Amino acid sequence: MPRRRSLSVCNLHMGGWNGDALEWEALLSPRFMPRLSKLGVEIVATSQEASVLVVTGLLTQGNLDAVLREIARMPQPSMVVAAGDAAINGGSWSRLGLPGLAPYLLSHYVDVQITVPGNPPTPQALLAALAAIASQRMDHRRRAATSE
Repeated sequence: MPRRRSLSVCNLHMGGWNGDALEWEALLSPRFMPRLSKLGVEIVATSQEASVLVVTGLLTQGNLDAVLREIARMPQPSMVVAAGDAAINGGSWSRLGLPGLAPYLLSHYVDVQITVPGNPPTPQALLAALAAIASQRMDHRRRAATSE
């Protein structure tokens, strides 16, 4: 279960050429971890622990059911972020007509609240998205505290 004051974030890489996954790994480097910690971001291993799921990679017919199962395991309220062109719109794979792609985009199946474009998205862009989520959550908590 996510801690109340932290932003529990899990990355779900759906597959593909792995550039998106490598940029996610770069975000976890010593260069960016202090910034993530300052934002209250805690990296967790499973979607069951996550309040935010950052989805990277390519949605295919082969992984569609598994991806939707992982998203369904998230505690509520939760947020889904599509990071990278492949996760957002199929990227260059869809323009090439790659066989085996899922019939619809990820946003057709689940509510994707934030998209982080890029092929692949940079660690800075991923950090900016997480910062926006953290800020949004803090504002929501402040408003809830003042209305009590």
